[in-house]
Amino acid sequence: MDDRDYVKLKPELMGFRYVGTVPQEARPLLTRAYEDLKRSMGTRWDEQIAEKEICWMNVWQEDEEGDAMELSDKALAKELHDWCLKASGQFAEKGAIMDGYGFVVNPIGSKQQVWHVDYTTDAAAIWIPLTQFTDRNATQFITLPETTPEEALEKVASNVDDVDVDALARSVDHFQVHQIVAKPMSVLYMGRGTIHRGISNSGDDNRISFYISLHFIRDYAVYPYYADERSEKAVVNFND
Repeated sequence: MDDRDYVKLKPELMGFRYVGTVPQEARPLLTRAYEDLKRSMGTRWDEQIAEKEICWMNVWQEDEEGDAMELSDKALAKELHDWCLKASGQFAEKGAIMDGYGFVVNPIGSKQQVWHVDYTTDAAAIWIPLTQFTDRNATQFITLPETTPEEALEKVASNVDDVDVDALARSVDHFQVHQIVAKPMSVLYMGRGTIHRGISNSGDDNRISFYISLHFIRDYAVYPYYADERSEKAVVNFND
């Protein structure tokens, strides 16, 4: 497909879906990576959790200008990178380009996010719970009817960081708000351009997940909307 084919939002591609489970032999890899990162962060980990904001813990990013917290075990880091490349090919749409991976933490008592689309209209992701996704901590997402007017989709695309869902509701006969509950080591695919938000974690445990972020456009010179740099700081509060 041409880069321009990935720019427009397509309702039929939005949403989360269950696509499988992490193979038994790969599960210790994700657990070891999490433990390595947490150990390397030391007191920073506890300080971050205490802020009660949903945050990324980036391990690797495609953009060399981005900031990431490398794993201290280099052999583990290579093994994780190779597995993520393999998982991207297995679980994502054809043509997906891996641009980052790491961990996302939704601490107990966190702030709710605004509705948004990650980065750009072609963004997708693979999500793997390390702890149980429940109705008290799991991401909410919106699915739109295929008859959604083009002008409504353009409004979403023009401000992906803060989607005006009230205006969107006025533009369509209906849309659906969903939530995905899943066991640890499930593999969930978030399709291109999905409108979603992290909810306040009212559960009893911090929600920990591993993510692989993906995009499809190779040259963003064709991208017509404003977009922040795809690179992120190593630790990013979603509410900043």
